[in-house]
Amino acid sequence: MQNTLPNMNFNQSAIFLDFDGTLVDLQPTPDAVIVSNQLRQMLLQLNDHTQDALALVSGRSIESIDQLIKLPNVAVSGSHGMQFRLAQDAPISLHPQVTPLPKHIIISCEQFCAQHQLLLEHKPLSIALHYRSHPQRESQVEQFLDHLIADLPDLEIQTGKFIRELKPRGIDKASALEYFVQQPRFSGRTPWYFGDDVTDEHAFAWVKQHQGISVKVGEGQSCADYRLQSPQQVLEYFLMNLKSEEQHAR
Repeated sequence: MQNTLPNMNFNQSAIFLDFDGTLVDLQPTPDAVIVSNQLRQMLLQLNDHTQDALALVSGRSIESIDQLIKLPNVAVSGSHGMQFRLAQDAPISLHPQVTPLPKHIIISCEQFCAQHQLLLEHKPLSIALHYRSHPQRESQVEQFLDHLIADLPDLEIQTGKFIRELKPRGIDKASALEYFVQQPRFSGRTPWYFGDDVTDEHAFAWVKQHQGISVKVGEGQSCADYRLQSPQQVLEYFLMNLKSEEQHAR
């Protein structure tokens, strides 16, 4: 894995960005994240320089992303490839394989998290158990979820950093990339994907299969080709490329 990324040609690139841990530092709870005005302005510039070929690809729901940042013409995929939206004023589309979680599954997760003092995050199409404040309970969470869905082959457990999420099987962030590259503004461009978690590995693999550039943010093993150490380095990389293009345009 290389630590020095090539310069980006905005006119030929489609940029796909994870959110938590990639653009912003991870926080104890999802609601604790604060988006700086500098980051927002940078994303708007990237979208402008790529002719709207920028998309956020997050495990958060689109509704959750909207509460943190307003990006009028930026495409978004939420809930690990289950939701899609091409602009802020456009409708949200769902992956065709999405089905609601059974009610008894939700109730069981609520009871388990209340009993063990864990944070439960209700999403429109999935449910996430956060144990960052109690990392010693990881195996307990895994055993509970394994048992809970043992007879439900249409559900799977998505592993992340101090989080386990129940969601429909077979849908992931690579599904989001498949959707976006079918849209005219993304098609025919070199895909770039930046992500920090195991939830991004499907997207890294997809990008590599399509002759794109995959960038792991932070530590840990990955199939990505490049690595940046932090969201701050991601910000600095894009600001450097934006400045370089503006200088060449003079």
